[in-house]
Amino acid sequence: MGIIPLGSQIPMNAKGGTMPDLSGALRDWFRPMNFNTVTKVMVYGVSKETMNVVSFMGVIFPMEYRELILKPEGQRSWTWYQLFADPVLTLNTDDVVNYNKQTRVKGRKDWQAHGFIEYHLVEDWTGVGPAVS
Repeated sequence: MGIIPLGSQIPMNAKGGTMPDLSGALRDWFRPMNFNTVTKVMVYGVSKETMNVVSFMGVIFPMEYRELILKPEGQRSWTWYQLFADPVLTLNTDDVVNYNKQTRVKGRKDWQAHGFIEYHLVEDWTGVGPAVS
């Protein structure tokens, strides 16, 4: 076991980042999850939407108040979620997913080097996408 150096002892260009790989710790926190992703395709000039099931490990919870306060004023009352997922899940901004309710991806932070990806989701109250049965 070595001694952990002080921050002042590490040169500025010694390492690309100081955040450790969290994938080991996240394995205990993550649970199996399934999302239904909505895929839109143009078929003969008509937009067709299909649902695809994506299985991954992750955890989802309501967004913290201090994160919500940064959102535009009209959006603060919407239902926002934070999703931490293993890198198997690859969503992009504006993708529509269904997890109990239809939600839309509004943000993605790539932390793959540290074992996870963070997504910001908002309840898709406009009803875009196929009806959920």
